[in-house]
Amino acid sequence: MSADRKAIARKVFDVVCRGDMAVADDILAQDVVFTTVSGAVLRGRSEFKHFAEAFRNAFPDISFQIEAELCEDDLVSTRYLMKGTFLGTLMGLLPTGNEFSVRGIDTFRVVGGKVVEIYASFDTLGQMQQLGIVPKL
Repeated sequence: MSADRKAIARKVFDVVCRGDMAVADDILAQDVVFTTVSGAVLRGRSEFKHFAEAFRNAFPDISFQIEAELCEDDLVSTRYLMKGTFLGTLMGLLPTGNEFSVRGIDTFRVVGGKVVEIYASFDTLGQMQQLGIVPKL
């Protein structure tokens, strides 16, 4: 059963990487709650899909390398290495063409075969520094 929940959580990364919104419809609950790395809370499948499309447009070569997964009860935590190139506008930021590579851990709550909650956490400062948006200290 934990293998099933892990597989469902992995598909969320596939939605962001491939932009396959039909998969999002299959694996996300209609009322999924997504807490972004900035602490913003997006509610509902359509808001997550909008976020995923915007992120993918900004980083069209986005990739996630899964490094570890833990599953307990209905929670799946996934540690990953995320890479991409800033080629499109994101939240008013103009693309720099720079690449980034940062680690993160996302936690998913999977109930009845659907993701009902996502909590994202990754090295935003490292990402912004590598993209040339924030100076390196």
